[in-house]
Amino acid sequence: MDLLNSCEFFLQHCETEKKLSILTIRAYRNDLNCFVKVTGENAELKNFSETWIEDAAQLWLSDPDLKATTVKRRIACLKSYVRWLFRRKLITFNPLERLHLQIRLPKRLPRNLQTDEIKKLLVIKPENIVGKTNKKNSSALTRLEWDKFTARLAIEVLTLTGVRVSELVKIKLLDIDQALQQIRILGKGNRERLVSFPDTVTTARLNIYRDYAYSRFGFEIAKSLFLNGLGRPANEQYIRRIVRTFAKDAQLDRRVTPHMLRHTAATQLLEAGVDIRYVQKVLGHGSITTTEIYTHVADHALRTEISRANIRKRLEIYR
Repeated sequence: MDLLNSCEFFLQHCETEKKLSILTIRAYRNDLNCFVKVTGENAELKNFSETWIEDAAQLWLSDPDLKATTVKRRIACLKSYVRWLFRRKLITFNPLERLHLQIRLPKRLPRNLQTDEIKKLLVIKPENIVGKTNKKNSSALTRLEWDKFTARLAIEVLTLTGVRVSELVKIKLLDIDQALQQIRILGKGNRERLVSFPDTVTTARLNIYRDYAYSRFGFEIAKSLFLNGLGRPANEQYIRRIVRTFAKDAQLDRRVTPHMLRHTAATQLLEAGVDIRYVQKVLGHGSITTTEIYTHVADHALRTEISRANIRKRLEIYR
């Protein structure tokens, strides 16, 4: 079997057996296509060697237009592909056992919002956005007002739960347990988890949002939690756009993204003293090492607060 055909079989395996998301499959396909361009699509699997991966990595690392994170992602994809080849006995040995490849990534802290920025985002209550508009006459809301209404609630859910935007748009009404104030989330790798709201306020607001949605779009609308201005299920692009616009209207200097709100949720939990293993579970991380990056953010905040407190000045003033 040649390299190109084996890549297609691997992608089918990822889609049908591993049930990876469309976005992951798309990324894998792109990464494998880049590998095939380096090695040659007619290359025979019987000649597969660790040098194929090393040569591709060196070529990518020498490209000034490619980030180290992109190269590392491509290598991770190739490792998954090679392990599959070996399990299926399409290659006679595992090249990864002889692969010596280290890609150093620059240390970069997650971008999260500070407490004062969060307060700016959440200072306007959702009920104040709809104002005096009656639920029975929600059609009086303009398209922009509906977007703002949706954005405010999406920001609240993202900040309180730390869910990914891809997970947010998949939430159905049946996924919400109002009695327990929990939402069932279907995350990466089809792993399920539960996230909770700290009180009943958010669930009450979501009920109000749904009442307005029924009045505006009718009872035959989709069972998705969030809807766009046409009453259709909100997609990731829509949520990103309205969150960015909402933050701009709130006069935040930075460009706010849903993923930044996920970082913010993790940081807030750690700074509040929540055990890192609980934070790992909330975020749906498969490995705690992924969650540990947020401890650096919390430590940074601690150092900032210590510096601001200026204990030395307080102590030496009495000399």
